[in-house]
Amino acid sequence: MKILFIMMATLFFISGCSINENTNESDERKAPYDGQLLNIGVIGEKPSKSFGNITFHSAEPDSLKQEEYDAYFITEQYFEDLSHEGWKSVFMSINTPVFFLNIDVQPFIYRTEGMKYEETSPKATEHTSGFVITEDMIKMWGYGNPMDLTDVNRTPEWIFNSIFRDIEEHLKHENSINQLINNQSLLTLTGDYHNQYI
Repeated sequence: MKILFIMMATLFFISGCSINENTNESDERKAPYDGQLLNIGVIGEKPSKSFGNITFHSAEPDSLKQEEYDAYFITEQYFEDLSHEGWKSVFMSINTPVFFLNIDVQPFIYRTEGMKYEETSPKATEHTSGFVITEDMIKMWGYGNPMDLTDVNRTPEWIFNSIFRDIEEHLKHENSINQLINNQSLLTLTGDYHNQYI
């Protein structure tokens, strides 16, 4: 009987610890973003919420071709328009993260010829999805569970904060790669790279 009690107490303690760990992860995801300043172009309706270190700019679809912001949010108003064939090449080469807020279809349709936003499109598996093209690869993000409504203002705050962290991480990664490339180019131009490896 004593052994059974010790085993039950041990199981209770272990499961209690794992619940606390999951709670900490949840709390971290829900914490307000406090990273670097981000400028986000919003194509469609701007979110009504405001966030520290984030500036939302109203942007037209053609802004995607100039890639003038740290990231783009696309909302319901432009889901259909941007799924047409003329935009496929833009989305297949965009080096700036693009997030479809509260989308109800899978965002690969924006990169796939012959597909567009319509009722028969594959249904979303996340609440918000994003992607960016890096060195001929597609990096993708997904957040939350899909909803019946596509209203941007139904997007939970924790999803915004998670997106901001992922944008910041992406920018830091890209900056470090660019710095490495620039340093390597400078060494090649000066001829000093030979001395670096001797």
